[in-house]
Amino acid sequence: ENFASKEFLDGSKKAFEYIIKNYSEENLEPLKNLLSSSIYKDFKSQIDARVKKSQNLDITIIGIKSAEIVNASLKSKIALICVKFSSEQVQVVKDLEGKIVEGDNNQILSIDEKWSFSKNLKSKDPNWTLEKIEESN
Repeated sequence: ENFASKEFLDGSKKAFEYIIKNYSEENLEPLKNLLSSSIYKDFKSQIDARVKKSQNLDITIIGIKSAEIVNASLKSKIALICVKFSSEQVQVVKDLEGKIVEGDNNQILSIDEKWSFSKNLKSKDPNWTLEKIEESN
C-alpha cells in the first residue's frame, strides 16, 4: 500500500499551494493540465463572477497543518487518491482599489478539505489531476 506515499503527499502539498495560488491570482492557464474539466469550469465561473463585480480574491496559505491520504483506489489503470488537507489560510475579497470588501487580513481560517486526485498509470504524464474538492470535517 505504501507506494511512496510520502513522496505523493509532498507532491500533493505542492499542488495544493500551487493550485490555490494561481486560482486566487485568476491565473488558470498553468492549471489546465492539473484540473479535471469540471473543476476547471468551477474555478472559471467563480473567477468570472468576481471579475463581473470588479473584485479579487486574495488567499494566503499560512501553512498546511496536515495532509493525509484518506482513500486510495485503483480501477483498471486509473488511480484515485483522496487527501485530506488541514490548512490555515487568510482569505479576503478586495475591490480594484485594494480595499477589503469581505474577510479580514488578521483572521486566520482553519480549512479542512478533501482533494481527490487521479492519474492514468499508463500515461507518461507525471502529473496527477485534481478531480474534486469537498469540505471535510
